[in-house]
Amino acid sequence: MGMPVKRKKRFLVIWLNGILLYILPYLTGLLASLLIAAGNGAVNGEVLYNAAMAFLGNLLFYLGVYHMAVLAVMLTGNIVITGFAILVFGLYEYAVRFTLQRYQSLFFQYFTYYGTSESPVLSPFGLYAELMVDFNRKNILNGKYMAGMLLFALATGLVSYFCYNKRPAEAAGRAMTFEITKPFIKVFLAVPASLMAGLSVAGTVNFTPGKSMEGLGWVIFGMAAVLIIACAVIQVIYEFDIKGALHRKRHIFISGAITALIFLVFRYDFLGYDGYIPKQDKIESVAFVPEYYEDPSYSTRFDEQGNYVSYQDYSGQYMYLTNVADVCELAEISMREYEKIDWYNDIDEIGESDAWWSYATVIYRLKSGREVARSLWVNVEDSQTAGLLDKIMGSEEFKKGYFTGVSDNIENMLASDRYKVSATFGNTVYQEKMGREQITEFLEAYRKDLASADFTNIKESVPAGIVTLYFSEEIGGSAYMGSTTRSWDVGINIYPFFKESIACLTRNGCYTGVQLKWEDVEKIQVMNGNYDIAEELQKQLDESADGENTFDDAELIMEMGTHQNYFNYDIDTRVYAEYTDQEQIKEIVSAAYASELVRQDWDNGKALDRNYSVIVYFKTDSPMTRNYGTSAEYGFLEGQIPGFVKEDTLYKE
Repeated sequence: MGMPVKRKKRFLVIWLNGILLYILPYLTGLLASLLIAAGNGAVNGEVLYNAAMAFLGNLLFYLGVYHMAVLAVMLTGNIVITGFAILVFGLYEYAVRFTLQRYQSLFFQYFTYYGTSESPVLSPFGLYAELMVDFNRKNILNGKYMAGMLLFALATGLVSYFCYNKRPAEAAGRAMTFEITKPFIKVFLAVPASLMAGLSVAGTVNFTPGKSMEGLGWVIFGMAAVLIIACAVIQVIYEFDIKGALHRKRHIFISGAITALIFLVFRYDFLGYDGYIPKQDKIESVAFVPEYYEDPSYSTRFDEQGNYVSYQDYSGQYMYLTNVADVCELAEISMREYEKIDWYNDIDEIGESDAWWSYATVIYRLKSGREVARSLWVNVEDSQTAGLLDKIMGSEEFKKGYFTGVSDNIENMLASDRYKVSATFGNTVYQEKMGREQITEFLEAYRKDLASADFTNIKESVPAGIVTLYFSEEIGGSAYMGSTTRSWDVGINIYPFFKESIACLTRNGCYTGVQLKWEDVEKIQVMNGNYDIAEELQKQLDESADGENTFDDAELIMEMGTHQNYFNYDIDTRVYAEYTDQEQIKEIVSAAYASELVRQDWDNGKALDRNYSVIVYFKTDSPMTRNYGTSAEYGFLEGQIPGFVKEDTLYKE
């Protein structure tokens, strides 16, 4: 600093040294690697391209981090405080995004994480991570992220240069270089810290605003305590004196006012987030995405590049519903009826009602180019709702954007020699293999059948079996690891009214029309939990013990929809029976379904009776024992239990 050199020149020399310390070793190592690779005949245009793109991307990332560190040095006068400043620069946006999203989730019952991201935008780390993910997928550096890193590096570099020119020489040793920045930094740190403390306390005291305001006082107390402590600690750091803890009290009040305002915005939804439904004339298209609707659990979704995506991202990318009016009407009806429910005080009525609330995500694409996503709870047992769902889920746009089996991606994979393809049809216990030509024939039939499907006829049906498509592709690895394989499994439910599909499967010897062959069965064990009886006995026990019914569990009902599928009782009402008689086995076999085939689904359609568990033991010399195992778990559809099984397994006090 004492040398007779202008600040501008001194900054540029020091800055350039920092750049060269990175570039020269990088280029030296890269050149040596390329020469070695060239000597082994492993260099071509693609290798050179990848090397150049990697250098460019890494250089921009380095510049962003380097300039961010330089800015931290310019704003502080102590090496320890500089380290903390770098951490704040790197983590601050992530912490703010995380906190705001958790508050949205806490206070807004229609909030969805779809379309949100905790990854920071104004950070070289977040931009570089997104760049690398995109490059791994497409082998191309995304110009958007490259431009973002370049702009970040330029902005932080220019601010650093400005601060260097204004930095007083006596700033060395101070916590902060510029007095004007102190109150802003204190407020910007104290407010998120207080809000995060509120989230932590809310989780501890089970503060759930959508159901009850119990615990609000503790949340406010926790926020206030952390706010005061944060302001005090920062002031002590500023002054390097413990006596300064309560100096600048106005900063505490300013931070408290901002924190309270943010909290109230979420508490009373001043911005109108919850319940927002765009006007129909402003909507270009919609995606209605039910959660795991009629989708085997092992089914995967993927985009054109074969990258795995969630069911929400898949529909967000491929579903473009034009019947906007039906979706908006469904949202209005569902939200209006859902908000009438008092989930704490109406538990008995909820448990006894026929309502079944299922979760969905609605993505509104506005004509302005903006995309708005909201969660939605839909009562699938309501007749008016069912009529709207028939129109929405019966449309070609919905099926193409939700069911993977009719996607163009499947067609492209079948048409390409890059992929190994196989398939099976069965009920997860019995399985028949299908060849590539059979798969193509089946998919043509399946598309015809799916065209006639809607919400109601799927809800009223039980799958006759599942076609599972298996795709795999060998992708390049390294000289040490060799090639690797990535694979996709696509499950397709086949319903009894899928006439074309069943005819195709029958022609190819895959469809037998039965769930279980009695000839393969050695014996059957049936367990009846008698849960309805257990529930009544438990209620009587609770009432006699406490004078009131203590059985109802609001949290369990909220998690399970409005019906309880599992109970933990003090009374054991389970009754077991074993059958080896051939005629009894035949009757049980005719009513049994594989447990994995019939699940409690989004539409609350037909399901297995929760009381019964059926274990089928196969004969030791049967094909099932050789191909599958010695036993399998089955169940009975509700209302289809053989009479003698009911009698044999009924609980009697």
